[in-house]
Amino acid sequence: MTHQSFLSTFSNRASKLLSPAASPQPNSLVDSVLGNWMDGILILTEDGDCVESNHLARSICDRIAQEQSCINQMPREIWKACQVLIDSRSNFPNHLIIAESELKLKESRDHIRIRVRWFNFSNSNDPHILVILENQKQSWQNLAATEALRYDLSPREADVWTLHRIGYSYQEIAEELHIALNTVKKHMKNTYAKQSFSEMLEESYEEPLAG
Repeated sequence: MTHQSFLSTFSNRASKLLSPAASPQPNSLVDSVLGNWMDGILILTEDGDCVESNHLARSICDRIAQEQSCINQMPREIWKACQVLIDSRSNFPNHLIIAESELKLKESRDHIRIRVRWFNFSNSNDPHILVILENQKQSWQNLAATEALRYDLSPREADVWTLHRIGYSYQEIAEELHIALNTVKKHMKNTYAKQSFSEMLEESYEEPLAG
């Protein structure tokens, strides 16, 4: 299946399931949580049909499908993790496992963590597969933003620190931000100094409380 036809089929099914007309409780808590969840969520049948998804999952699948082929209308790496879960049911019938995989995308530099487990709908006797797609690049960006506030970094120091957290080398950071390599090293040195100072202050606050 081509990238375009995969996205068309996937999005059409998901949009029908997520539309208010298709749901008896369009404003339910479950729908709200699914739509606002920080990770991508897919709910699949054992045949690979998507019966529910959120926008983030469709966006991640879009990016994955640009770099690899699909199996059962799912990006190959996602379906391989699902297949491990399905096979485990016969190999380990008394153990419920969570299958995991990781995928690094070249174009977007996203690092996707894939976790799959069995999921039962209350109104269905057939088991479904819950797929959680965590964009670790986004998690690292969120962590870097938090640390930038915690360490009182300047805007440029924060830019450099964020790319460092994502996994860029010093040279790649220099090229991405169009600055000199020595400038990157200077910002990183300042950031580490601020980090040490912040941690020292936190320890000094904690000592009287511990006593």
